Amino acid sequence: MSKQTIPEILTEGVQEHQAVQAWLQIQSGSWEPGSLEVLQQRRYSTVYRLKQVNEEATRVIAKRCRVATARIEQTIYEQLLPLTRMPALCCYGLQEESDGEFCWLFLEDAAGARYSPQLPHNRGLAGRWLAETQLAAMSANLKSYLPDRELDHYLRLLRACRGMLLDHLGGGTFLAEDAALLRNIAAHLDALESLWGKVEKICEVMPRTLVHGDFVTKNLRVRTAAASPALLVFDWEFAGWGVPATDLAQFIDRVASPDLNLYCSILKGGQAHLDLRDIQAVAACGNLLRMIDQISWATVDQEFVFPAQLVKAIGLLRSYESAILGALRAFERSWA
Repeated sequence: MSKQTIPEILTEGVQEHQAVQAWLQIQSGSWEPGSLEVLQQRRYSTVYRLKQVNEEATRVIAKRCRVATARIEQTIYEQLLPLTRMPALCCYGLQEESDGEFCWLFLEDAAGARYSPQLPHNRGLAGRWLAETQLAAMSANLKSYLPDRELDHYLRLLRACRGMLLDHLGGGTFLAEDAALLRNIAAHLDALESLWGKVEKICEVMPRTLVHGDFVTKNLRVRTAAASPALLVFDWEFAGWGVPATDLAQFIDRVASPDLNLYCSILKGGQAHLDLRDIQAVAACGNLLRMIDQISWATVDQEFVFPAQLVKAIGLLRSYESAILGALRAFERSWA
């Protein structure tokens, strides 16, 4: 599990900060926050929390990201999630920067308890949320608005990652243990690709629908409500349209591990041909797809760097190796 970090808090120059200026342009009656919390900093996105932006002391998430990504998130929050009639976060709006490439997306802060897959009730919330949301997405026909998440997408990622690892092995000088790790990961990807025909056959049964793409504990909160607890889902950066297997992954790499029995019982309302065994097999495929994503994220933009610059990527790959082996074994058991 990833380490918990204390957010950096900015108290100087807050009024002039881009996040605050963009917020005030779309919510002109708001107050200027006294501080900003830096929640996440990536190459193409940065996330802040703005506190006390109005008299109700509302907290707002300000996300700077590419316009294309933000438009997808905005579509999901404003057009899809209301169709589910389940509680969802409010999207306050989007403010483009002058260059047209990046923008600020403003969302309600997901206050609530952290999600735990060890709690059966949390897993039940996730299973219900996925089934209801996927059924709503199918009826709304959002395919044209979302990136491709069919199985070919994951196969391309697999081949690109393996090619990069082999290129580095062929042209770089590594410590013996690091070289062995890269060879092992490449071999695991070989083994996974050899199973691809079975993955495709298993996933034929699934309807094509919305894929969150990062349905993990850090992107979920459980909010206590008068009627019953509600699951809040956010961070749609990797969302798309295709096979929803990765969202069904079970007990691997911080995934939500939704209750598959409840998920199946609800999804059958619109997909009567499905049974629990089908869903369990698809979830085993989802474990494999999740690990492809993780390897891809660990090695993104690392094609042309020197071996000495791969320290972080190698550390991540080392932490993933046992999970990849576990996912391969679980898949083989599901197929047996």
